[in-house]
Amino acid sequence: MSVNEIISRHLFYPVHERLRGRSTLGQWRRLRKNDRLDMAQFEALRLDKLRRLLAHCRESVPYYQQVLQDIGLDDVRDFQLADLEKLPMLDRDVLRTQGEDVQARGYQHKLIPYSTGGSTGEPLVFYTDKHRESCLNAQKLRARSWFGVHPGDRQVDFWGSPIEMNRQNRIRQLKDRWLLNQVVLSASHLTEQRIAGYVKFLHQFRPRLIYGYPTVIYRVASYITSHPGVLGSYRPRLIVCTSEMLLPHLREEIIRAFACPVANEYGSRDGGMIAYECPQGSLHILGEQVIVEVDKPDNDGVGDLLITNLDGYGMPFIRYRIGDRGALDTTSCACGLPLPRLRELQGRANDFLVGRNGRLVHSSTANYVLRGIPALKQYQLRQRRDHSFDLYLIPSRALTETEKKTISDGLNNILDEIVPVNFHVTDSIAPEKSGKYRWVISEARA
Repeated sequence: MSVNEIISRHLFYPVHERLRGRSTLGQWRRLRKNDRLDMAQFEALRLDKLRRLLAHCRESVPYYQQVLQDIGLDDVRDFQLADLEKLPMLDRDVLRTQGEDVQARGYQHKLIPYSTGGSTGEPLVFYTDKHRESCLNAQKLRARSWFGVHPGDRQVDFWGSPIEMNRQNRIRQLKDRWLLNQVVLSASHLTEQRIAGYVKFLHQFRPRLIYGYPTVIYRVASYITSHPGVLGSYRPRLIVCTSEMLLPHLREEIIRAFACPVANEYGSRDGGMIAYECPQGSLHILGEQVIVEVDKPDNDGVGDLLITNLDGYGMPFIRYRIGDRGALDTTSCACGLPLPRLRELQGRANDFLVGRNGRLVHSSTANYVLRGIPALKQYQLRQRRDHSFDLYLIPSRALTETEKKTISDGLNNILDEIVPVNFHVTDSIAPEKSGKYRWVISEARA
């Protein structure tokens, strides 16, 4: 560890968090102790947090005062985790129409406005607070410490959200770089020249942690594998992928290029920090902060995820339909953590293609069809409302008629219906405004 990292960990980072009004490091130390609890102790801890949150809602949150009255809950001391099913689910429509009543009385001066559009394109304004922010940041630090990455370690973020990037004024860039050891590299406009510059910077700065969108890190990794030796002896300690589905072929290429562990982080602005991958490869639910339920699971246990954020006192989210689908795992992990697990995470509900008779097909299935064509350097597949496809592609050479037929047949097979596949060769495929690159987009509805 460098002298700069030591000073950052023990001086600059703690001072920074205190000045921001956050108790991040205190929460981090508490969470690390929780990693040594047994399952019974951990379940008792999160049940106590749930009861305290419900007591707060009964006293201070008009919306939940009515909800708890409707189900006849006068005393939360006997409330159990299974009793959550008695409460109604919270969705975006409720937050838009009754948002003020979901805010805790007496917290107005503490609330911090946030907005999120997600992949639905429907903006949502909600509120967080310093305590919830502290707990979220502490969960990130706790999970990174499983891999030997700690506060103050050098970090590079490949990020493109306008919310973050607009704040990157000169003073903040200098503060983050020289005091906190954090550098943000724009995920937008990734030309070959810009990626080459980023790789050169990684070699010089030598971050222990690389963090960001998997599709962006994948493009950097692809450049590295095609330019052997460009990183020299440098290897990061950990790469964390967030905000998008970490598809298998992305993970494989990133590992091939950087030769280090790759962990999946699952969270959202509205839901909070939900799950993190451990060194054994399990996606652990960060159970002190969230309770995860699966609504109407299918035969494989997959359904819509409902999130209860145990740290969101300013605007409580209880049984919030986050818009993702997944399945729980009731078995324990070899890593020994007491945290529950997600067995499967399928991503946004509208990331699914729609086939014959309304059958839903996850978008990753289409990726397996397309990645089998070596000539495709980059692509974006759009399913239209009539189920037909437009495939925008950047090829290394012109596709043969046989390759086009292979793609068309493969896509038709996964939908179990015959639909047109229209090929569009282009020079570039633009990311979304956030900087994310979406491989598959569906406009169809089941």
